[in-house]
Amino acid sequence: MIGGRLSRKCGTDILATPAIVVMAVHISDLAGNRHPDGWPALVDTGADRTVIPLRVCQDLKLAPRGRGWPRGFDRQAPSRATDKYYVRIGVGGAGEATLMVYAVERSSVLLGRDFLAGRVLLMDGQASKWQMGRPGFWTKMILRVLSLS
Repeated sequence: MIGGRLSRKCGTDILATPAIVVMAVHISDLAGNRHPDGWPALVDTGADRTVIPLRVCQDLKLAPRGRGWPRGFDRQAPSRATDKYYVRIGVGGAGEATLMVYAVERSSVLLGRDFLAGRVLLMDGQASKWQMGRPGFWTKMILRVLSLS
C-alpha cells in the first residue's frame, strides 16, 4: 500500500483546485532497464490511457510500437498522431504494470484507468489524504475491520 497527501500541483503542468492525487512513479522498458529519474504522476480517473513524458522514451531508447490519436474528455482528436510505447510503470506499494502508453512533451506522468484497473484508490478529500493498494490488501483490511465489529 502507498499513500500520501492530496496536492495542488504536479510538476509544472497542473495547478488544481480541488486538490489532486500525485505520487512518484518509476518507469522501465520491458527488459527491466529502469529510467534513472522518478517522475511525479497525476492520477486521472477519466483518462483511458496513461501518458508519459517523451523524454523517458528517448532516454531509454525505446522504439515506438505504433501511433494513435488520444482524445481528451471533449473527444477532440489531436492535430497529429502520437507515438505509442510499451513500458512498465511502478508505484511504491501498489506494484507494477506493463502498459501501452502515449508519450508527449510534458513534465509529469498522467496515470489513467489502464494503470488503476488493477488497484484500489481511496481518497479522503476532507482529510486531504489518499491511499492506493492491490485489491487483496483491501479485502484483508475490510475483513479485519468487520471482524472487530
